[in-house]
Amino acid sequence: MPISENFHSIYKEDFIVDYFDCQPNGQIKVVDLCKLMQITSSNHAVLGGISYWDLQKTQQAWVLNRFRLHIDKMPTWQEHITIQTWIQSLDGVRSIRNFQVLLDDKVIASASSLWVTINTNRRRPETMKINHDHFIKYQDKKVFEQDFTKFSSLTQDIEIYQGTVKYSDLDMLNHVTNTKYLEWIVNALHHKDMVHKDIKVIDMVFQKELLFRDLYTVVKNRDLNTHYVIKDNNQNINFQCLIQ
Repeated sequence: MPISENFHSIYKEDFIVDYFDCQPNGQIKVVDLCKLMQITSSNHAVLGGISYWDLQKTQQAWVLNRFRLHIDKMPTWQEHITIQTWIQSLDGVRSIRNFQVLLDDKVIASASSLWVTINTNRRRPETMKINHDHFIKYQDKKVFEQDFTKFSSLTQDIEIYQGTVKYSDLDMLNHVTNTKYLEWIVNALHHKDMVHKDIKVIDMVFQKELLFRDLYTVVKNRDLNTHYVIKDNNQNINFQCLIQ
């Protein structure tokens, strides 16, 4: 798609927290907050001519590799929030994109994400083939000073539940969409009760895709009870998450 006349390198979008996006206590579900961030980044990419359809012209696509989210306050039903996003870096294969969630002009949550361009036929990383020079890269506009988390090895784990990838779990790349992994982890947090648990920090890494009808297991690190892992039937690690 051509670059929109409304394109700017920093993009903002307004949302009203919807009833169907809220959990029992009236706050937005953390999964749905992440979805709104990705809706914002997707719309920004469309305006800037680097969207899924633009990349598909050369058999490429963006996939999420890492995501860190810090929450100071969760928005609640009917509150008006603004999400702003910008690209911190884009080196051809990898891109860091940042987010801020604002309520009444105050930042209530921040996130940073690492995206990789892949060849959708070979399912391997590949240098981005379309031009992105019109995007200003805000190298100094970081939301976190520390690098993305390096996850420790999993020595002993506690199995929480097993599942099978369903059709509704898939996205346009025919693999499990990234927010679904977080949804499975949130369900693991509540596998015994409905007691509300405040989530303040989430660190995620997406390591290996899951496909239709794949079997998966959600486990918790026996030595670190904030560390959750999703494995496939061959014990390959697909996803890891630190949630506090």
